[in-house]
Amino acid sequence: MGIRSRIFLIVFLLLTVSISITYVVAERDLNNTFKLQIVNELEKQANLLLISVGNLNKFEDISEADKIADELGRASNSRVTFINNSGQVIGDSQLNIEQISSIDNHNNRSEVIDALTNGIGWSSRYSSTLNQDLLYFAIADNQENNPNIIRVAVPLNYLDAITDTLGLSVVLLFAVVFIVSIIASGVAANFLYSNIQELADVTNDISKGVFKSDALKALPTQRVDEFGTVARSISQISDDLKNQIKIIAKQRDQFGLVLDDLGEGIIVTNKKGDVVFTNEQASIILKIDELESKNIKKLNIPALNYLFKRVKNKKRADIEFEIETGKKNTQWVLGSMNQSKTTGEFILVVHDITQLRQLNSMRRDFISNLSHELRTPVSVIRANSETLLDGALDNKKDAKIFAKAILHNSERLSLMVSDLIDLSRIEYGDLKLNIVSIDLDSFINSFIVSMKSLTKKKGIDILYKPAHKTKIKADVQALERILTNLIDNAFKYSPDESLIEISTKQDDNNVRVMVADNGVGISEIDKGHIFDRFYRAASARASHNKGSGLGLAIVKNLVNSLNGDVGVSSGIHKGSTFWFTLPSGK
Repeated sequence: MGIRSRIFLIVFLLLTVSISITYVVAERDLNNTFKLQIVNELEKQANLLLISVGNLNKFEDISEADKIADELGRASNSRVTFINNSGQVIGDSQLNIEQISSIDNHNNRSEVIDALTNGIGWSSRYSSTLNQDLLYFAIADNQENNPNIIRVAVPLNYLDAITDTLGLSVVLLFAVVFIVSIIASGVAANFLYSNIQELADVTNDISKGVFKSDALKALPTQRVDEFGTVARSISQISDDLKNQIKIIAKQRDQFGLVLDDLGEGIIVTNKKGDVVFTNEQASIILKIDELESKNIKKLNIPALNYLFKRVKNKKRADIEFEIETGKKNTQWVLGSMNQSKTTGEFILVVHDITQLRQLNSMRRDFISNLSHELRTPVSVIRANSETLLDGALDNKKDAKIFAKAILHNSERLSLMVSDLIDLSRIEYGDLKLNIVSIDLDSFINSFIVSMKSLTKKKGIDILYKPAHKTKIKADVQALERILTNLIDNAFKYSPDESLIEISTKQDDNNVRVMVADNGVGISEIDKGHIFDRFYRAASARASHNKGSGLGLAIVKNLVNSLNGDVGVSSGIHKGSTFWFTLPSGK
């Protein structure tokens, strides 16, 4: 064998080995790269579906679950399958209900087994149902016992096309080796290397999620040879992946909008505590701006540090904590944190429970005050009744005294119950209001005339000082109740032969009505609670006047129901001026 032949043979063998190795490596890397890329995208998609769907146990029947699977399959351009904790398929985006009912149990599928064991799993195999090769990715939901499975699948046809294309490229290269000389072979080798390197660079960028438009445009997609076929395949794969990423990004944005509309704050951190996702409500509740750029352990909130440490061991923890608002008020927050089984990320949910705690406190105070207020008249009625039964009935004089005490306290108890019923109706919106335009001057003058019998008893005069004629928008009966309670309150705590003044004032779009007396006045401490249920000022408690402590609470709620406001200005031994505003009827 001549030297030329040997050189040719050596070059041929080297080229053959090189091409063979290149083919094997390219096929392996491309298949692995694209398969892993698809698996990663499927994992992201499966996590989004898991967050969107939640617990599969909520579906009442197969038709409901299959409908949701169909919608998600169309949105994600993939096959979506719901598998319950018994291995039964309850929904599939590419099968109808009759087909789903005939599918065998899926607990023996490799991806399902891995998901039940590790939280996630994937595999590729031929689907006899759809007659094509599919790549499956399964994820278990958050049920600790007997979790359900959400599975996403896409076809692998394009991977086969790439493998076939690479085979054709190798055949072409072998033909070139037989036809071209050693020099031509070297040129061909350089040519092949440059083209393969170009394809490898592009595929490498795609595998990293980088889509360089210049590199993609440089691909020889217009060529009619095998490289053109591979280039077109890569370009198509790139477009498909970009579309999938856009779909996932859109779904993420939609999910973000849903989270922003929630009343709760959502914070997701990595294993180090760095915030990777949050919604706007979390910043509002925690009073911290730009949470996404911070570490949860460095927010100067000890309760969050406690949650983070506890969740690492317990996987879930809850705590209630305070946040200073800077307005001498305390905001109460309920924080709940758990760790994702699939990603290992920490999910924190914060909820503002300040109002709830206030309502609970009000409920406790109401029950305490109610029991206290009811106990006194009931005790008096019981004591006097027992006295009568023990023999006081034989003494008409004493019996009359005890009977009057029973009657007085019965009336007091009846008034308290009636006020409570009225107050509850007002607070819960059961009171029907008929809002009409009222001539305030005429109304007040008529009201004063109706109070003459009461004024004669203590020699108290009522003087009305209108600023000018005006009209208001209100309910007649509600307005009468408001004025009656305020005038009655003024009568109770004003000395005999004194004066009560009613005046009005126009404030922008409202009319202010003021009731002033010359009574004992109210302290600064009492003024902050004077409109609370059952609250009676110290001056009232010290006097002989008895009341339910509900009159001013009824006034406040009635005024608020009429879209107005109420208040008081007063001082000890300086009298009191109660005022309320109502919308102008001009």
